[in-house]
Amino acid sequence: MSGGNAAGRHASWLELFFDLVVVAAVAQLAHRLHGAPSPADVGVFVLLYLAVWLAWSSFTLYANVAGDRTSQRSMLAAMAGIAVLAAAVPEATKQRVVVFVVAYVVVRALGARTMHRTGTNLTAWPTVQGLLGVVPWLASIWVDPPGRYVLWTVGVAIDLLLPLGARAEARVPRFAQRMIEAQAQREGRPVEDLAARVPKAATVDLAHLAERLGLFMIIVLGEAVLQVVATAAELPWTGRLVAVAGLGFVVLVGMWWHLFRYGLIASEGRSLPVSVAMPLHFVTTVSITAVAVGLGGIVAHPGHVSASAGWLLCGGVAGWFLAGALGGLPDPTNRRWLLAAGLPGVAVPILLAAFGRPLPGPAFTGVLVALMAWQWAYSTRHERRRGQPVPVG
Repeated sequence: MSGGNAAGRHASWLELFFDLVVVAAVAQLAHRLHGAPSPADVGVFVLLYLAVWLAWSSFTLYANVAGDRTSQRSMLAAMAGIAVLAAAVPEATKQRVVVFVVAYVVVRALGARTMHRTGTNLTAWPTVQGLLGVVPWLASIWVDPPGRYVLWTVGVAIDLLLPLGARAEARVPRFAQRMIEAQAQREGRPVEDLAARVPKAATVDLAHLAERLGLFMIIVLGEAVLQVVATAAELPWTGRLVAVAGLGFVVLVGMWWHLFRYGLIASEGRSLPVSVAMPLHFVTTVSITAVAVGLGGIVAHPGHVSASAGWLLCGGVAGWFLAGALGGLPDPTNRRWLLAAGLPGVAVPILLAAFGRPLPGPAFTGVLVALMAWQWAYSTRHERRRGQPVPVG
């Protein structure tokens, strides 16, 4: 099956509803970073975020391939499972660890089964059909921390590394070809008859997938704005608070402008492989979530930037720029951009988090606004020199 995607197909209402349920889980994940999270807390946050994102990506790619044949029942069942994941997130490392793990495994198994029913093999992202990565998660139920977190890391590593060797088209491995030939000889049947049973490669609609990834990111950006607004609404509006909130909004606008100006998968005839675009999407979304929590922390205490708020905000901005830089590597014309714009986008926030916390909130956030302005000015100038937008991430 080629995917059944007509040209110009857009995300359905069901897919949008599905994304909103997943973003509810992202909102719960963000709460785990409130206060003063330790590096270990941040590591667990990333692992839990990866679990939610892998569950989401399984059904996102399934709906992309299935097109008009998308099973509403399966999508709704997955939404229910992810809603359970979201509800379990606050206690996912304590009383509700079994609930979180079982819900995650069930959603992943449902995704693999649903994808199998399409009669295709999604070689571009085989994690959808492969369940090897969930085995360590199941085993972790009977293992106490920190061993539990080691198993979670192994599980997500399997799921993320598996697609790196993926190919755009399905090829039957040599050992499988020999097995088919041997079986055909035993049964006295043509090899072609048995080979026809091998699932064909699923075709990914890149335009539709880019839209799904973009919609998810725009919703997460909306959550970031909500974080700033909700924090500011509960506090007296001092000059510093208003300044930090306004500058924080400008940072989010800068992230939005650059991301949706150049896209994540396809732009100006260039496209990233799905096996590259999907991890970059995760890095982008988790970075936006970190930025949201960091901004909320600085808005809450605009006179003093705490270590946790500073590192979350700056680490999120650096991660966001890193994803854009990695997305631009396939285009050789971007090498100069990577040095002049991409490298400062990663280095400046890290240096700011390490040495800039004595600055008050407005000045601290203002440095990031200046960085966004530099990115905008350089990119605009580069566009004019080339006569077209430069795809950078």
